[in-house]
Amino acid sequence: MEKPKLRKTFRKILALLVCPFILTGCSEQADCKIPEKHVHKYIGTCDKGTVTTYVNSEDIMIPTSYQDGSYKTMRYERQEESLPITDEDEKFYIIKNNMLFKGEDNWDYLYNVMASKHDRIEYRYRYEDILEYAYRWIPSNQERKDYTGDVRVYHYRFCGHRIVYKDGKWVDERSPFVDDIREIIDEYPYFRVYPATIRHSHREYDKEDLDNVKISDFDGIFIGPDLENHELYSKEIGDYYGKH
Repeated sequence: MEKPKLRKTFRKILALLVCPFILTGCSEQADCKIPEKHVHKYIGTCDKGTVTTYVNSEDIMIPTSYQDGSYKTMRYERQEESLPITDEDEKFYIIKNNMLFKGEDNWDYLYNVMASKHDRIEYRYRYEDILEYAYRWIPSNQERKDYTGDVRVYHYRFCGHRIVYKDGKWVDERSPFVDDIREIIDEYPYFRVYPATIRHSHREYDKEDLDNVKISDFDGIFIGPDLENHELYSKEIGDYYGKH
C-alpha cells in the first residue's frame, strides 16, 4: 500500500525540479489583448548575430537548440509588433513555427554563418587498431601515429527551405546543399538557425609529401561562398538586392 504514495512523492519532487525550467522557458506566455488571429515578431540572438521572424505564438521566449561544433541555443524573444493573419495563413505558420526565418530579411546573419565556416585539411592516421583523422599534419607525432596518406578536405555546404502548398496542405521542402546560400535564396527563401552540413573530398598522398598538402590542391572540387562580396544577390542571374 506504500508504493503508490512513494510514486506520488517522487512525482512531486520531480515537478519541483522541472518547474524552474518551465517557468523561464517557452511555456510562459504573454497576456496578449489582440482579438484577431495574428503572429508576433520574434528576435533571436546568438554569437553569429540576430534573426528576426514572425511566429504564431504568445510564448515570451522560445529557445531553439542547434549544433555548431557543440550544442548551442538561439533564444527568440517575443516582441509586441504583430501581423494579422487569415485562417489559411495560420496553416502556413504551423509549418513555419519550427523557427524558419526569411533569409532576405536576415542576410547579415546568414553571411556571418558562411564566413564562420572554414575548410580545413584532415590527415588520416592509424593509432594501434583505430583509424582516425587529425586536423593537421604534425611531423613530431610520426612515431606515435602511422599516417596512411589519406587526406580529406572538411568542407561546409548550406541549405534552405521553401513552404509549398501540395495536396491541400502546406509542406516544408529542403533545398539541395550548395556552397553559397545566394545560389538558392530565391527558390528556397527560408532558413534554420544552423543551415550548414559537412562534405568531404579525399585524396591519396605519399607520406613524404603530407607536410606540403594545401587546400588549393582540392580546387575545382569545392567552391566556397563569395565572402569578398557582402551583397545579397543571385549567383545565377547576378541581380543585386542591396545590403541588409
